[in-house]
Amino acid sequence: MKKSIIIFLFLFMSVFTFGCSSQAVNEIYNKSYDVSIDLDEFEDLIVAAVEKASPAVIGVSNYQRTFGSFQMKITSTGSGVIYECRAQMQDDSYIDDCASTKNRSDVKHYEYLAITNRHVIEKNNALKVYLGEERLKISASLLGSDNKIDLAVITFNHHKYIQPLTFADSDLIKRGSFAIAIGNPSGYDYYGSATFGIISFPKRYLSDDTDGDNIGDWEQEYIQHDVAINPGNSGGALIDIEGNLIGINTLKLVSEDIDNMGFAIPSNVVSEVVKDLEKGKQPFRRILGITILDVYAILNPEDFTNSDSFKNYTIPENITSGLYVESVANNQLASGYLFAGDIILAVDEQKIYYVYDFRKLLNSIPVGQTLNLEVYRDNQIVKVNIPV
Repeated sequence: MKKSIIIFLFLFMSVFTFGCSSQAVNEIYNKSYDVSIDLDEFEDLIVAAVEKASPAVIGVSNYQRTFGSFQMKITSTGSGVIYECRAQMQDDSYIDDCASTKNRSDVKHYEYLAITNRHVIEKNNALKVYLGEERLKISASLLGSDNKIDLAVITFNHHKYIQPLTFADSDLIKRGSFAIAIGNPSGYDYYGSATFGIISFPKRYLSDDTDGDNIGDWEQEYIQHDVAINPGNSGGALIDIEGNLIGINTLKLVSEDIDNMGFAIPSNVVSEVVKDLEKGKQPFRRILGITILDVYAILNPEDFTNSDSFKNYTIPENITSGLYVESVANNQLASGYLFAGDIILAVDEQKIYYVYDFRKLLNSIPVGQTLNLEVYRDNQIVKVNIPV
């Protein structure tokens, strides 16, 4: 017999308190929520999503030569996600729709593209993918890795068809959306582990040191979630309950005081970056040649770590947000247009609050167009138009 119950949106313990036949109405801010969920059908959705996505989540093994020897030794393992396939036929022609060839006998092999994290494949002398359901290791090749975002694309061939994962629109996920992680925590003994949770925050930005100088120089967009992930899940899938890819699990915060804070690179970011990586190219990112600081951080240094340098700058009383230009490099796009001490207030009349918003808008402008800024300079607001 199917079980139907009412679930309080704010308190999951209500599942157990009210039983199968009871109904409850939750009054929040004069709004009434009456939510009924069939648990059997819900469980079926989760199981179907995991079964759909699991074959495309693979193991990725990093092999390195031991010192003074040509012998290869596995140094780390992670996860990867197959996102594209094409079939090479016996006559050496190619068919992009791999699914249409499943029952054909003239397929030579399938060529797969898979996403993983850059840190999974760094410093490798050889790569192999591991297909746990077949207990099979296959040599793989690195096509490209991003020097800013922790992503890499690898390729391998296999004689069996594996259905690639479909990219979902990560901009549509919300706080509270269900999510499932699939990967290989703590190595291949736990190959294909699935865990379940919710989206904690759909767009979270974390600072990263990408050039090894111990200074954060890049703020990366992540999906924050509470789905259990561990070492070995890196490069693995975060999917929705339809079995589509919403993110690539990359890191989690670890502390005695922190639980259930995992982070995945959103699928919309991934789908754009891989277009270049699979061609061996770095994604295009425009460089103005300026160093900028968040005005809010300068005004509220007590809220930030490593904020001693903020004390060197004075922000006018009428300015509460924007980006403070700390320095301008010579012979760069911003040279002669922006100056140290400028405060960028808006781009194309859109107020700017965060460095990552400014970077996103900057990279969205087509080559040959103009970056239109509102800048506070010498006690007045001026228009600055920079050809990019």
